[in-house]
Amino acid sequence: MKPQRNEDGFSYIDVIFALVILLVGLLASASALTANLLRSYESEKQVIAKQIALSTIESIFSARDLARDGALSGWETIGNEGSNPVDGVPQGIFVNGLSPVREDMGSDGLAGTADDACPGDQPCTVPGHATNDSPLVTGFRRQVVITDLPDPERPSPPHAIARRRIDVTVRYQINQLEREQVVSTIISNYQE
Repeated sequence: MKPQRNEDGFSYIDVIFALVILLVGLLASASALTANLLRSYESEKQVIAKQIALSTIESIFSARDLARDGALSGWETIGNEGSNPVDGVPQGIFVNGLSPVREDMGSDGLAGTADDACPGDQPCTVPGHATNDSPLVTGFRRQVVITDLPDPERPSPPHAIARRRIDVTVRYQINQLEREQVVSTIISNYQE
């Protein structure tokens, strides 16, 4: 009779089982890394969208405070196209609906007006203004909605509207999903 040897070691099943566990761990790490990179990219686009919305609101405040001959007439211009009639003539200058975002705000210096929010890739041409042929900010679209707000302390009529709500929505795409960033504020004209 041969003496039995007690050989300790790993069987093939033990090695395969260990490799499967190692592979699951590596795949989980790779998945976490990929998700982190995608989240980082999404955060970058979200910051850009918020900055576009905030700069649009800043330009609207500038439109209220500045009046330039041939470009702005102050408070009356704070409205969407077709709104804020003065003597029956609409004074609102901000375009309606979603529109592309351009790198340059155009000759009037305001974001969301006809000289920087024209549809398509063609330059924005507005009579009386310089042509805006700046490139589009790809993947972003902006909508400016300006709504008159009633003021119980100064009812309209007889007083003119002195408060407006501004909602700026910037839409962008992340992996076939459309996301949006909305910034809202209230602007007033109590200088009268």
